[in-house]
Amino acid sequence: MDAQQEFQKRLTQVRVAMRDKGLQTLLVYDSGRHNFLRMNYVAYLSDFISVGPETMLVVPLEDAPVLYLSPAWDLPRAQEESWVQDVRRFKDFWPCLANAGKAGLIGREAISAALHEEITKQLKTPPVNAKDIIENMARCKGDFELERLRRAAAIADAGVKALHDDARPGLKEYELAAIVEYKMRSLGAEDNFGMVVANSHNQALHPATDRTVQRGDIIIGEITPCIGGLFVQICRTVVLGEPKPVVREKYAILHKAMGLGMQAAQTGAPACNVAKAINDTFIEYGYEQYCKPPFMRVRGHGLGCGSFAPGSLEDENKTKLEEGMTFIIHPNQYLPETGYLTLGDTVVMGKQKAESMMRSSWDIHIKD
Repeated sequence: MDAQQEFQKRLTQVRVAMRDKGLQTLLVYDSGRHNFLRMNYVAYLSDFISVGPETMLVVPLEDAPVLYLSPAWDLPRAQEESWVQDVRRFKDFWPCLANAGKAGLIGREAISAALHEEITKQLKTPPVNAKDIIENMARCKGDFELERLRRAAAIADAGVKALHDDARPGLKEYELAAIVEYKMRSLGAEDNFGMVVANSHNQALHPATDRTVQRGDIIIGEITPCIGGLFVQICRTVVLGEPKPVVREKYAILHKAMGLGMQAAQTGAPACNVAKAINDTFIEYGYEQYCKPPFMRVRGHGLGCGSFAPGSLEDENKTKLEEGMTFIIHPNQYLPETGYLTLGDTVVMGKQKAESMMRSSWDIHIKD
């Protein structure tokens, strides 16, 4: 299925859901902030990632959709990249509300209070929160999305290899991050949320700084390229020079936890099973008190565009893992002997279990 067919299929599904809810118009909003922890519903339906500050896709029940956006100079790019043929300036959006009828709104979380108030005023009644229309469609990925995700996964692997090849003492942290970013952008990544840092005892992942990398440093990375609006993430650890035995010893715990987390990711099982398998591994080695913030955050999470399913992998999450769900499993962990260490793969749920989308080795990489 090509892109045009895929997005026409999504439009058809949206309109079926609109009829079920009694909606005449669907308003889909985005502010231009595209990242893997929040939804970009406009991108999911239009195949266009705006720069913001305001983008509204208007989907009437019968007529052709219209994409309104600002700044106006971004219209030509939208016309080139999106399947939506009618693209207009955001300031021309307001007249369409006069005959919108009963309207649903998706993207309420990104909209300002003032803009929401004005939309409600123009509609004369508050729009219905309709984000479940897209959330339900997007929670499990089909072949079209999986093809894009596999491309992104290959790019993420290439970013890791570039770090393996080119990391060396004397570089700044931001130069390490730039090595990864350049490689992935050159292969077609549209975006990257990347944190690559180095220290002999890392406290946490954070944006790269101007610290000079030294021999003996542990490089940790969370690398998250985007293709077609869809993110994958990979987490790996590199050591410059032969690591202390304790580093190998403690990293082996992450390696074991990763394997057990993958085994726990069974189709039909609750997401919390993955978190429990990982946490139990650290508890086995005496680190129960470290299985909570600030020593870790979650044991994995969804990678959003249209849906964040299955959500964060944590003890309270009873969401059942379904075939086609994609998310990252990462037993990233601060340990007092070594500092923060990272390991993680994006996975897709198959008919029976999770399958990694990455090919990079889980082993700690030693760079002489």
